[in-house]
Amino acid sequence: MSRAGLSCPGCGSSNIVDDDLYAQPQLVCVDCGYVVSEGALADEPVGGADVSYSRTTAVAKKPCINLIKGLQRVKAICRSLRVRSEIEDLSQNYYNQAYQHESFIKVSLQKKEVLAGCCVLVSCRLLNWPITMGTISCLLDADPMVVGAIYQEMVKILNIEAPIVTVTDVMEAHGQE
Repeated sequence: MSRAGLSCPGCGSSNIVDDDLYAQPQLVCVDCGYVVSEGALADEPVGGADVSYSRTTAVAKKPCINLIKGLQRVKAICRSLRVRSEIEDLSQNYYNQAYQHESFIKVSLQKKEVLAGCCVLVSCRLLNWPITMGTISCLLDADPMVVGAIYQEMVKILNIEAPIVTVTDVMEAHGQE
């Protein structure tokens, strides 16, 4: 059966036929043997049908597994410290922002875990929850110097103005409870 309106890209002939001799149907030029189209596309015009991007390769953007694990770690740290839900929400928000920043994308998982602790620490400080960097370091089993460096980097990158808390401030806050 000849296909009207089609022309062969190889020779320009309009003598195109359906060839379903093999496993897949094909559109073939009778004059030169050029395979114009094969497989499921055989019933479509030579250029192929327009297919929207979302039907081909696009998928709904899902957070990466390490981001999900990091947010779960933030939640676990908050639950361990028994902080208010607003601190937990703020911590997760900061972790989300920091995780997607170019400075924290290609870093080790250990640094991302410390980042989770730093997000909790800055959220606690901003909302006057008495906690020290030493407490976070112990919870994470991380070197306090590493925690301090990541904390300072995160605060600078996210442009957070966190209050400086001393051990005396923490002691006074615990004494008032």
